[in-house]
Amino acid sequence: MLAATGLEASLSRRIREAADSYHGFLLNQVHEAQEAERRRIARELHDRIGHGTSVAHQQLALSEAYRATDPARASAKIVVVQQAIQETMDNLRQMTSELHPQTPVKNLEKSLLDFLEAVGDDSVSIAFDVNGDESWVEPRVLDEAFLILRETVRNALTHGDPTIILLKVDIAPHELVARARDNGRGFDPAHARERGGVGLTSMRERAELLGGTVTVSSEPGGGCLVELYIPLRGHAGGPDDA
Repeated sequence: MLAATGLEASLSRRIREAADSYHGFLLNQVHEAQEAERRRIARELHDRIGHGTSVAHQQLALSEAYRATDPARASAKIVVVQQAIQETMDNLRQMTSELHPQTPVKNLEKSLLDFLEAVGDDSVSIAFDVNGDESWVEPRVLDEAFLILRETVRNALTHGDPTIILLKVDIAPHELVARARDNGRGFDPAHARERGGVGLTSMRERAELLGGTVTVSSEPGGGCLVELYIPLRGHAGGPDDA
């Protein structure tokens, strides 16, 4: 009887310990899933809602600057503001209902050209080139690449005060590589990481979810270079493997 009672107590204790351990494992999994979802929502808000409000603010400032000397150009900037606000409202409506992009990017080159035209400023010269066949890239990858490159240019215009931005995208069957260089005021990437800026973090997370990388090279007074690498069709490795 004593032996049976002891065995039963030992088994009960081990079952409780195993149950507690499994319960802790499940809680940790739930916590990690919640953290991942919060990061995703933060990316969507920053890249889709934050972008529209930033464009509207920038174009309003330009409209005010042109109002006295060039009323026609000022009016054109107001039209861009209205379009940006409408896009932001549509994106917000879509996010609140589904938390998905409003419309996926079907053509990376056209989407980037439309964006560059919308935020265009005569004080900044932007050279843009896309090489390769976009049909090699899955729609989801095109969408994420567009958001990363759009954020790159937006950051340069908002924070860098450049006069020149060079943007080039090369697409091969096994990889998408993009480089954006500007001659702006530059910054210290280490300091930017310490400040926890959402923009750079969002860009890196989007690339990492596709198995790719975003590399930022800059220094105060030395402009900025952003390099994006995304493997295509399940190919692994890095941009030097080709």
